[in-house]
Amino acid sequence: MKGLIIVGSAKVGSHTTALSQYLKGHFEEHGFEAEIFDLAERPIHQLDVSGASNPTESYKNNLQTLKSKAREADFFVLGSPNYHGSYSGILKNALDHLTMDDFKMKPVGLIGNSGGIVSSEPLSHLRLIVRSLLGIAVPTQIATHDTDYKKLDDGMYYLENEEFQLRARLFVDQIISFVKNSPYEHLK
Repeated sequence: MKGLIIVGSAKVGSHTTALSQYLKGHFEEHGFEAEIFDLAERPIHQLDVSGASNPTESYKNNLQTLKSKAREADFFVLGSPNYHGSYSGILKNALDHLTMDDFKMKPVGLIGNSGGIVSSEPLSHLRLIVRSLLGIAVPTQIATHDTDYKKLDDGMYYLENEEFQLRARLFVDQIISFVKNSPYEHLK
């Protein structure tokens, strides 16, 4: 089984990326493949149904890779920093490029991070989007704060908060349980 973790932070090496890497490790411990698609490292072009824009080959290739990985995924994790009380525009753009067929009856985990006031509002907004895409948002979600992380010597963040480490395990367990026991497999 494989999953796709889409990181919607505009910053390379973000807190959301660090949390995604932590979760990826837990999925792999259970024998599940989880690939991180970081939109800061692999940007895609704005959705343009008119065809007026001329995206670079790099952006086009990134989008094709995202679409291909989404079709193959058995589950998703959507991650975003808190941008003005909601999720990021680059994550919204990525989701606009995907379809209901990509998400239909698949479990979706929601994660976020706040630098200021801790808020789960971005995750509440994403929960509505997941429902519109016919995905199934798992009950446990993770909303961290910058203070839940520390930096390694190389400047990369890691999740230090033990409460969120435990919550991350529950989060992964819920997604795995749903994938393994889904009564909706025939509807995909």
